[in-house]
Amino acid sequence: MEGKLPDTKQRELFRPMLNDIINKRQELVLLADAIDWQYFEKEFSPLYSSVGQPSVPIRLMIGCLMLKHLKNLGDESLAKAWIENPYMQYFCGMRCFFPKVSFINAPEFDW
Repeated sequence: MEGKLPDTKQRELFRPMLNDIINKRQELVLLADAIDWQYFEKEFSPLYSSVGQPSVPIRLMIGCLMLKHLKNLGDESLAKAWIENPYMQYFCGMRCFFPKVSFINAPEFDW
């Protein structure tokens, strides 16, 4: 089942919104705003089943893959950098700042 990013209409009470804390002219913000993410959603969504547990959102998976290649990172180094860098989180479609990697269900990444 295809996962979805959180709805952006309502603000989180205890989490800072990334739009409030990032520089809109930073390179990852400009790149994220220039990419047609709907294209990836359209291309990959037929590969998902309509039953079962929701997956990680497509934008998050594609964004992480792009970041790994742009920044020359491995899986573990991407997870550590993702926690420290709100621009990476914005690039992957997150609306609020998350101080831990919530999309990996491995105990070594639950900081």
